[in-house]
Amino acid sequence: MDKTSNKNKKNILLSNNAINQFRKILLNEDKNSFVRLLVDSGGCSGFSYKFSVDKNIDNLNDIIILEEENKNIFVTDKVSFDYLKDASVDWVESLTNSQFTISNPIAKSSCGCGSSFSI
Repeated sequence: MDKTSNKNKKNILLSNNAINQFRKILLNEDKNSFVRLLVDSGGCSGFSYKFSVDKNIDNLNDIIILEEENKNIFVTDKVSFDYLKDASVDWVESLTNSQFTISNPIAKSSCGCGSSFSI
């Protein structure tokens, strides 16, 4: 797992596999697009992780986690970041499934699919 370097000095760790998958996703998107991670209320354990492709930055509320060559690659917002401090994001491929996985130290429990958690 590689710690990302970013201008906000936040501690979300991204694996090389996750970074490579972000790049693959963005190849077919508009040039200003980036991957957004949102923590939302809901899900079977209380909170859920939601990945999406976005192209609108909110300069007051967004935190750029990964930027390459002046292009935003991975972004979250301030509220979500409070639930993601020191979490790690990975891309895992298996015979039956491919998905982003999040290891979150503040999560007390998570659902079986790994897309929701409780604190």
